[in-house]
Amino acid sequence: MKKSTILVLLVVYLGSILVVGIFGMKAVPFEEIVYCQQITPVSAVTSSGEELNIQKHESEPNTYYVVTKYVEGLTVMVNYNLTPADCTYKDVKIVIVEPANPPAILTDRGEIVFTKRGSVHIKYRATDNATGPSMDFWIYLR
Repeated sequence: MKKSTILVLLVVYLGSILVVGIFGMKAVPFEEIVYCQQITPVSAVTSSGEELNIQKHESEPNTYYVVTKYVEGLTVMVNYNLTPADCTYKDVKIVIVEPANPPAILTDRGEIVFTKRGSVHIKYRATDNATGPSMDFWIYLR
């Protein structure tokens, strides 16, 4: 090879390193999984459209509650955010934890439908890993 060819190849090589360095090509790991870190309630709305005031429990971490008046057929929908917003899996398992004979049922859409007067404890858990974050939510009826 001629010296000029080697010199041109060297200049192109160094130029490409400079261009990549300036414009940057962010490395993205293949199939990177971003786990949920937190579940936070945004709103709790009744079937009549009343927005309930969500309170944070003072002594229990990740525990929230609402207090509302019981009416027959009361349905409550709790809307929540996952942090970070770009977590890979956004599935959340919702379960009524207590009491053993709950005064409400949980629909497939995550709505809590009260069949009688009483309070209920619901747990929201991210399903992206076994130790994923959870949120406890109480609905107290007066």
